[in-house]
Amino acid sequence: MFFGLIGYFLLMLQIILVPYSNGAGCQFECVNQNKCHGIRKKNMVGLGRCGINKVCCPKGETYLPHNTCGQSRIKSTMGKIPALNEFPWMAMLLYGNKNNLSEKLVPKCGGSLINNWYVLTAAHCVDKPFMENEFVLKNVRLGEHNTSTNPDRTIVNGISQYAPDYMEIEVDQILSHANFNVGWHMINDIALVRLKFPVGYTRAIQPICIPTPQKVLAHKRKFQTAGWPEMEPGISSEVLLRSFIAERHPDVCSRTNYDFNFESQICAGGLDGNRTSPGDSGGPLMETVISGNVAITYAAGIISYGQKTYMPEFHTNNLFFWEWINSKIRSAFIDSYQ
Repeated sequence: MFFGLIGYFLLMLQIILVPYSNGAGCQFECVNQNKCHGIRKKNMVGLGRCGINKVCCPKGETYLPHNTCGQSRIKSTMGKIPALNEFPWMAMLLYGNKNNLSEKLVPKCGGSLINNWYVLTAAHCVDKPFMENEFVLKNVRLGEHNTSTNPDRTIVNGISQYAPDYMEIEVDQILSHANFNVGWHMINDIALVRLKFPVGYTRAIQPICIPTPQKVLAHKRKFQTAGWPEMEPGISSEVLLRSFIAERHPDVCSRTNYDFNFESQICAGGLDGNRTSPGDSGGPLMETVISGNVAITYAAGIISYGQKTYMPEFHTNNLFFWEWINSKIRSAFIDSYQ
């Protein structure tokens, strides 16, 4: 009996003192709870204790990565269905029905992981009146490819290869542009979604790059987009789908849409019927460039809105909003100290 009590005591001591993972892929560090910066106080209760006045504190980036972003470990393909985890920054935004809490979460928009705290998306995916009143953004899923399987798998040379399980993390905060849809139709269509905990990077989860003000823009760019679009009303594609769309001349865009702003928006798509689809909103407008021998992918824009099938589409220009993105990330981190 005595030795049984000692064994129980040692087991409980090990549980209390050893740092652990929160299941979202982040390795925690045991620190004094007053030094766990970057985590909002309201989320402290979810961290777990590792000693007296100590918590298992995840560490996360408070900046936009520039050396590790935009690099996929998967060889690029050209098919309508991208290779498994070819776009490791893709995020699926999941919404819950405010009037029925037991109802299953459903995807309605996409996004891009830009560091291990934040997902970039369109403001109309999180702001009224564009989102249906009964739905609210609840979770973000990362590392997803095919919603009908988990883990996802592919066949290479007759051998099954499995991807890591997807990660689904609750939303902590939504930061929409203060001047979204003010003055011009769908102008400033940009928002940041802060995750409740920072996500750890894997071969299936990596951040995409954001173009900096120093980046020289090319003309007539070829973009890729990806998402889980609606195949019919209320039913999204089970598998991630890709489109190739070309940049259009600003004059064409101005003629077809008086609300087009050539500084803050990118005009693309509509040629030969190539375009994005409902449900792709918020996902990245991807531009891949070769730097040395490495292919680097940038989120040149955010999928915003379109018109008729053969007309140009209008997307948020992330280069224009580079400072807004950085300032929001910095200020949110400073607020977390309070």
